[in-house]
Amino acid sequence: MSELTPLVVKIGGGLLRDEGLEGLRRACAEVNEIALRRRVLVVPGGGPFADAVRAVDDQVGLSDGVAHRLAMSAMDQLGVLIAPMLTGADLLTELVAPRALGVLAVAPAFGARPGVPESWAVTSDSLAVLAAGEIGVDEAVLLKPVAGVLPRWPSDDPPLRELTAQELQALQDTGGGRAVDRYLAEAVQRTGVRVVVRRPGTSALTGTRITRNPD
Repeated sequence: MSELTPLVVKIGGGLLRDEGLEGLRRACAEVNEIALRRRVLVVPGGGPFADAVRAVDDQVGLSDGVAHRLAMSAMDQLGVLIAPMLTGADLLTELVAPRALGVLAVAPAFGARPGVPESWAVTSDSLAVLAAGEIGVDEAVLLKPVAGVLPRWPSDDPPLRELTAQELQALQDTGGGRAVDRYLAEAVQRTGVRVVVRRPGTSALTGTRITRNPD
């Protein structure tokens, strides 16, 4: 491998919800290509599996802790689905850098870890960033069925090219920025990890870049 610095890639569950298995296959094909030249830690999203947990929460009112643990288990269900599409991937139950290509088992990796809010504001977006920060990776790519972060929702506008954590927070406070979860700005500011939000199969220069606030 010519590039030894690992990369964290979240494969969004929204790809399954919106595009079926083909969406996941495109994302996994891109990850397989990246893994030829650098180490990759894949964080699975929740998608329809997490939606099922939300539906139960809406119906019966789960405690925050129970909902959080069930949502992480939902991410691991998507991990089981994508693992066969990722060539030679190892299953990692701890937050460690992969030897080559690894899929994070989210529930065991984050289950007993302090400092992660138990809230629907924290989804696989923020967990991917927190995982990157934990293993010393400075960039996380969030592959989603959207082109990036939009200034308004709904909107036909192109995605924003760059945002600071503070700008993202302000955008979400006014109803925009819904392509990513509500805790992401805090996760970026906390870790310093750069984030790219884009569709799978598009150029690495596309999408939206989110960075820590300047000093």
